[in-house]
Amino acid sequence: MQIEQCYKLLGLTSNATLEDINKAYKALALQWHPDRIPRENVQQQLQAQERLKEINHARDSLRKAAELNASTQSKQTSQTNQNSNQNSNQSSTPRDRSYQQQTNQQTKQQAKYQSKYQNAYQSTYHQNTYQAKQQAEPASERYRPHQSQSYQTYQSSQSSYQSYDRSRSKSASSQSAQSSDRSPNSDLTGADFRGANLREKYLEGRNLSYANLSNADLADAFLHRVNLQGANLQGANLFRANLFQANLQNADLRGANLIGADLSGSNLSGANLSGAKVGFGEKIMVKLTNVNFQGATMPNGSIYS
Repeated sequence: MQIEQCYKLLGLTSNATLEDINKAYKALALQWHPDRIPRENVQQQLQAQERLKEINHARDSLRKAAELNASTQSKQTSQTNQNSNQNSNQSSTPRDRSYQQQTNQQTKQQAKYQSKYQNAYQSTYHQNTYQAKQQAEPASERYRPHQSQSYQTYQSSQSSYQSYDRSRSKSASSQSAQSSDRSPNSDLTGADFRGANLREKYLEGRNLSYANLSNADLADAFLHRVNLQGANLQGANLFRANLFQANLQNADLRGANLIGADLSGSNLSGANLSGAKVGFGEKIMVKLTNVNFQGATMPNGSIYS
């Protein structure tokens, strides 16, 4: 497949960045993922699998092309700078270069002597000043400056430690959120993701049972077969989230935004959906094929039996 066809397949132009390529790939991969098509529809399953292969190939080809272009530009810039330096050196005559070297050497020697003279002068000045101060002040007062300096050093170290401790605690939640991308098979049971930005994250098959995801942004997230049993999703934004065959048993979904979400084949038995947003007026805008609602509290407050 040629590069032009790859851009066309992902709906991009030739000046697209790596970020544009990744974003377009995610959207198309979610659209054509075979799990979103009923398994009994063999023809559409095969079509989706073939389409997904083409999308993967296009993404890989465009990534390589973008990296190659960046490397080429970097080499060209380096070569340009090198040529510029060579031209600058060649433009000066041997006599000019000799004079410049002598001038630089003289400047270095003057700086060396000046630094040596200043150090000797400052050393003598501080020594005389200290001796005069020692003779003028009582012996009982001589230890106090050292004591004050030590105390200030202690306070500074304490402040640095407290600052480090605060920054470490603040980064703990963000590290937990990032771990969902780094560790595909990590167990996130009981993890704290309150208010976390998990938009468009790929969390297929993760174990998030009893995790706290209240007010988290999970819009367009890929949550196939994710385990959210007993999880706190109160007020979470699940707009267009893909929750195909997800385990939401006894989950707290009060006030959650489920508009556009795909809950096909998921288990919502015992879940609390009071006040959850599922559409506009009487129009339901959530995909609920083969969903288990046994004992669940529905958005209108009724118990599904």
